[in-house]
Amino acid sequence: MNTLPEVRTSERKLFRRCPQAWWWAYRMGLRSTSEDRDALWMGTGVHYALAEWYLKGKRRGPHPAETFSSWAGNDLREIRANYSDHDEEWYDEAKYIDAKDLGTAMLEEYINLYGLDPQWNILHIEHSFRTLIRDGDQQLAYFVGTFDGAVRDLDDGQVYLLEHKTAKQINTTFLALDDQAGGYLAVATAVLRKEGTLGPRERIAGIIYNYLRKSMPDERPVDADGMRLNNDGTVSKRQPPPAFVREVVERGAEEPANQMRRLVDEVSIMQGMREGTIPVYKNTTWECTWCPFFVMCKLHERGGDWETVARSSYIQQDPYGPYHKSAAE
Repeated sequence: MNTLPEVRTSERKLFRRCPQAWWWAYRMGLRSTSEDRDALWMGTGVHYALAEWYLKGKRRGPHPAETFSSWAGNDLREIRANYSDHDEEWYDEAKYIDAKDLGTAMLEEYINLYGLDPQWNILHIEHSFRTLIRDGDQQLAYFVGTFDGAVRDLDDGQVYLLEHKTAKQINTTFLALDDQAGGYLAVATAVLRKEGTLGPRERIAGIIYNYLRKSMPDERPVDADGMRLNNDGTVSKRQPPPAFVREVVERGAEEPANQMRRLVDEVSIMQGMREGTIPVYKNTTWECTWCPFFVMCKLHERGGDWETVARSSYIQQDPYGPYHKSAAE
């Protein structure tokens, strides 16, 4: 019987943030009953709509706004998003709006901007993988996941991984060190070579991060330079940040190997914590206030009855069970 553990990119992200939170979520399977799932719901819907749009080759499917609207159905949800409700200026403060309206509007604007993406020849969409992680001769775990797509850019002939992302604010400064897509990149070349999608000497050139900002369209008029105008025709002092950003991050030949070494290190430490040879510790920072275990963790820190809180405020689920990838991941 195969007893090797599995590890996913979302698990790695939580483990690096705080091993104690990882233990509660992935060893005990705890999930908060009060956790706000709307952002995840939103990202999942956008991800699904884009997966239905980008068919293999240069073919395209149904309009993603229509797919999202149908997927959302009559599910009433609100989500925080940045948008303007003022005639004179653009305001970035977050407000709650209908998530179905937001997703539909975002995807309408997305197609208005990018159209059919004729330069993209889609090789794979929603490509799942399961690959064995080794440390020398020792088998450690299976690394499992799904990368959003593989695309050959007809402008340069190179093959890239495609990663869709939704965010309230778009920040691309960290992408050169992003471990999520970087982990995918570490295995994608071997996976795609094995199945014949890549030639024996081809490799993935990099990652195209396809960002959609969670914002309603700015409907103010624009001038010839694309600047938003006030009602009196003057140029607004505040212009909206880009609603869509595509950032191409090229990865060198050494980077997949570095990613695999880091993955081996993380899996080894996880296994040590499972076996009790390495203590489970907390990484306490100001970001703890965002953690779904924050209240329970404070009680745990004081030596209080945190187990009662765990039973009353959390449900247990299989953290490795089937899931739909979210574009927010």
